[in-house]
Amino acid sequence: MTTRIITVAAAAAFAVSLAACGSGGSGDDQPATASIAEDPVPAGDAGGEDTLALGGRAVSAFVDYGSEHTDPTKVGVRVVKVRKGRISDFKDFDLDAKQRRSVPYYVDAEFENLGHFALSRNLLQASVEDGDGTEYRPLNLIVLSGTFRPCPEYSSAKLRPGDSFTGCSAILLPKGAQLDRVRFQGDVTEDPVFWAPN
Repeated sequence: MTTRIITVAAAAAFAVSLAACGSGGSGDDQPATASIAEDPVPAGDAGGEDTLALGGRAVSAFVDYGSEHTDPTKVGVRVVKVRKGRISDFKDFDLDAKQRRSVPYYVDAEFENLGHFALSRNLLQASVEDGDGTEYRPLNLIVLSGTFRPCPEYSSAKLRPGDSFTGCSAILLPKGAQLDRVRFQGDVTEDPVFWAPN
């Protein structure tokens, strides 16, 4: 199968959509794609907030820019686990030289809808920061057949009021960068919440 590289714009930053053979899931030879932000995002001021331990629950403001409801609401967030992966996990993706030298991390977090309307699950994702306070956002993984086993993609179903789910964020940390803390910021006008990675 011929691989394709497509440039797209996503969430106020350019991303690269990468296509490769194999899904890493059902064994079918179907294409899988991943969008990877080209540049890290400088982190905002944490506002003196404490860093929670893994498993600690926070209530965070959230704005769902992916739906017709853009009123602020609340979500419960609990980072369950931070797993260090291997770049070979992405062997079916067309990574560039810099990406092949990076280290994957998988952040498993539970989200609960504390509001009164359904929310877009794919916008409920944790990111990470290095020791310099630079934020690294999750990859946008789209698997057309099967699933990306180390970090399964989100369901397309809306998260209804009162419901919760555990989702996984896949993040590539550049060579030499050290993961310092996990971050969630559901509303850019509010302070983020942080967790220690271990």
